[in-house]
Parts: sequence; C-alpha cells; structure tokens
Amino acid sequence: MRNNILITMALLILVGLAVQGIFGIAAGILVSAIIGIVYGVVKKKKLFIKWSVIALVIDLVCIIAFYLRLVQVM
Repeated sequence: MRNNILITMALLILVGLAVQGIFGIAAGILVSAIIGIVYGVVKKKKLFIKWSVIALVIDLVCIIAFYLRLVQVM
C-alpha cells in the first residue's frame, strides 16, 4: 500500500510538471504532502507524517517566497 501512495505522489508531481511546467512541481508537492499526511494519519505511520509535514512546510515557504519576490519585481 505504501508503495502505491509513493507512486501516486510521484505521478502527481510529474503530471504537474508536464502540464504546468516548473510551477507544477510546487503544486504537485503540495498535493502529495497533503495525501501523505492523510495516509500517515489513517495508517498511524509517524515517519510518513513527519516527512509529509516537512515537505508541506518547505513547499509553502517556497511558494510564499516566490509570490513575495514576484510582488517586489512588479
């Protein structure tokens, strides 16, 4: 089951990259992190939750930094 979740996460990131370009990576990681957190809570896997939360926080920081930089440039 865990392998299926990891494969789904990888596919989400790749599809996001293919459809949206480089911005799809951030969106794919965001969705994958949320899926990972839900899976970790349901299956009670603390390690899965930990790494999914870390990915979510890093992704949100990068998205916020990108938008702040975008506002500065405009």
